[in-house]
Amino acid sequence: MSDRKLFLIVLLVAAAAASFRCSGSPSEPQGSVIITQTTTTTTTTVIPGVSAGAIATSPTGVAIASATIVTFGFGTQPAGGVPPYTFAWDFGDGEQGSGPAPSHTFKTTGDFTTMVTVTDTRGIAAQTSAPVSIRNVTGRWTATFAGGGAPAPERIDLIQDGTAISATTNDSTNALGFGSGVGTVANPRSLAISLTFKAGTPLAFAATYVGTIDASLTTWTGNVTGYTGCPCTFTATR
Repeated sequence: MSDRKLFLIVLLVAAAAASFRCSGSPSEPQGSVIITQTTTTTTTTVIPGVSAGAIATSPTGVAIASATIVTFGFGTQPAGGVPPYTFAWDFGDGEQGSGPAPSHTFKTTGDFTTMVTVTDTRGIAAQTSAPVSIRNVTGRWTATFAGGGAPAPERIDLIQDGTAISATTNDSTNALGFGSGVGTVANPRSLAISLTFKAGTPLAFAATYVGTIDASLTTWTGNVTGYTGCPCTFTATR
């Protein structure tokens, strides 16, 4: 065989070998697939229901009709839902209010139920209530005095009409005779009266009581002037 023919055969074998390697190249394995995957995560948040909390009042105890300004608020704050909240109050005496801390004066005596409706931004509402007791100072009070030369106990009859007070006494123990006068009640539980006695004419005199009443509206304490041996402190009960 000639050298020329042998050279051609070598070239053909080399070309065939090169063609075989290209078709099975490791950089591109046959049957390979590239996959792109997207994952979406959903989170669920549970919104708790609206709790209206618990009502607190100031001052605590019994309020005086027409005089004590009762301020309402929350001893336990509203919770849950989607704040901020709105507040609608029904004081129980036919009057209403709004806001988180309204104030109200009850004009008549009685036992009332004050209710608040708490509403969140979605319109979901809850309610809570609290009792409120309203009284007046009408009745017979017996005042005792402390201090050197203080008079014997004095019985005083009071009648309340709004914030005005009428007062009378018929003092036989101290020989002062009949006394009468006027006074006022004020926030939160203050009571002041002045009694004029005409016994011992031509010189009449006035006894003035200024003090505060406790949370049950049964004890009135303060200072009194006008009696012989006073100024004195006094404690009056009914």
